[in-house]
Amino acid sequence: MKKLILVLSCFLILIGCQNRAFEKPNLEGDLYYTWLKLGSFYQQPDSLYNGYIALRDSLGIEELRKQDSTRTAHIELLEKHDLVNSPFIYLKTDSDSKFIVYMTTEDYQPITKYTYQDLIDNNQKIKLKLITERLTDKLQICKKVVSIEKVDGETLQTQKKFKIEEYR
Repeated sequence: MKKLILVLSCFLILIGCQNRAFEKPNLEGDLYYTWLKLGSFYQQPDSLYNGYIALRDSLGIEELRKQDSTRTAHIELLEKHDLVNSPFIYLKTDSDSKFIVYMTTEDYQPITKYTYQDLIDNNQKIKLKLITERLTDKLQICKKVVSIEKVDGETLQTQKKFKIEEYR
């Protein structure tokens, strides 16, 4: 009996002393800027989304899918996951894959302090490490921000001839 207690005690001590496995990010990349942000209705007037709902109600969802299947499917996905008014970012990985990542307002807020022009002027970029859940091939939901780091390098954009929209 004493040996059993001793073995159990040692086992419990070993388990208690083990370092907890830290959460490993599954998506890493650079903050990516674009001149047109189309991801959700975040910071858009309510009338814009209400207009879409009115159009959907008057035409019917099937007719709307015929006219614009891509955007309609995208908005339906946002509605299904309660992301219609969620902030989002564009992220480009080292393998040149691009993602739209939806975030909570709390996770998104630290990103708003970086401006495109400041990053360009200082030849810097923002590297993010995130734990995400996959919605589609190009859409992710951020579950946790592991790190946000400003590093030397070129900040990415899609079109150089248009005004870049800031994350706000």
